Amino acid sequence: MKLKSKLTTLSLVVGAAILGFSGVASAGGLHYKLVAKIKLPTKAGHGDWVSYDPGTNDVYVSLVQGMAVVNASSRKVVKDFPSIDAPNCMTFDDDYIYETEAQGPGAGKRNEVVVISKKDWKIVDHVATKGTSPDGIFIDKANGDLYVIMDDQADIEVYKTGAHPTYVKTIHIPQPAKPEAGPDVADLYNGTIYATNDSWYEQLNPNTGALGAAANYHLQLNKFGGTKGTFWDKDHNKIWIATANGAGMIVVDPKTLLVTKFVPQTMGADETAYDPGLGLAYAFEGGLPGFDVYNVKDETRVATVKTGTKKPTHSGTVDTRTHEVFAYVGGEASLWVYKPVK
Repeated sequence: MKLKSKLTTLSLVVGAAILGFSGVASAGGLHYKLVAKIKLPTKAGHGDWVSYDPGTNDVYVSLVQGMAVVNASSRKVVKDFPSIDAPNCMTFDDDYIYETEAQGPGAGKRNEVVVISKKDWKIVDHVATKGTSPDGIFIDKANGDLYVIMDDQADIEVYKTGAHPTYVKTIHIPQPAKPEAGPDVADLYNGTIYATNDSWYEQLNPNTGALGAAANYHLQLNKFGGTKGTFWDKDHNKIWIATANGAGMIVVDPKTLLVTKFVPQTMGADETAYDPGLGLAYAFEGGLPGFDVYNVKDETRVATVKTGTKKPTHSGTVDTRTHEVFAYVGGEASLWVYKPVK
């Protein structure tokens, strides 16, 4: 059967609905206290991704140059890797961190995945990718599969995890046929790959690569793309999708990808983070700079936190143990730590 006959395209014109959002929602008694500023071993500017590892209680930060490991409790930099020229995104399992590095003007020297041992914080391998501009990366721990998103080819390369990842196959992200900005991030939710690409969001079978549902949200693209960081609210079975142009957080049904609600974003976002313990989610927004806070049960924005700096805060994470938020403040070359208080 041809691909077109298999495709479930949910082309949704959302502009008119989003235009109604303005201003800042009521904080409802919730606010955030700045409790620490952690200086990072990098120059000021644009970083890319921040992740919290509950297994080690560390925060991993893709810097302007290099990657840093910050202990969430001591709030100290315990290790940095300046040799990683242009880090994009990282993922991890129990033993290793996998960081993507892209080659190009103003970027790094290699298209590769850098493998770091969590045992002794040493780089154990540099794995050259088949395609160019590796960006988003995610992992299936149960099956030992590592997925690397190639921006230039709209592909997902699959590797086996370990100290020396081995190439398995390539899965193509088919929609749109000729992407402008290209894919950014993807993840594995409930055994299915969910990938962003321009203003699209689509499902892929990790075993066969077959396309499932696909939705075009008709976002106006900017230089950062369209659909951005996502998270799966498992308790309420919803996926939230941030937008690069600040059009809104798009809440969708995971099965059909149909929009169930739009929730406002203050500015364009890149990364999102979810804290299931408090039922709160975060969209980190470079244009703010700062982050929006969401109540996932009510599907409402409950607070907007501004750093008051001029440079981007488009990435961050949450310590799901203490519920502290780590926001990468690019202009200060720092992680700012915020604690939610009533």
